Amino acid sequence: MTTNPVYVAIDAPTQDEAKRLVELVAGAVGGIKLGLEFFMAAGPDGVRAVRPTGVPLFLDIKLHDIPNTVAGAIR
Repeated sequence: MTTNPVYVAIDAPTQDEAKRLVELVAGAVGGIKLGLEFFMAAGPDGVRAVRPTGVPLFLDIKLHDIPNTVAGAIR
């Protein structure tokens, strides 16, 4: 049995949209990546909203990132 190595970045503006997108791709990916902009907008509650989908999560909340990601997180 092999594991799917593909993770999909979910850069949704809201918890509901993120959860909808995760549910849409759940069977086709190995996991999802939630980024800094999502985390700054939704916080830990946003992560908790997505976790029940059962899809493995990678939380990418580094501050040393490309300028548009950091700028989006600051907004």
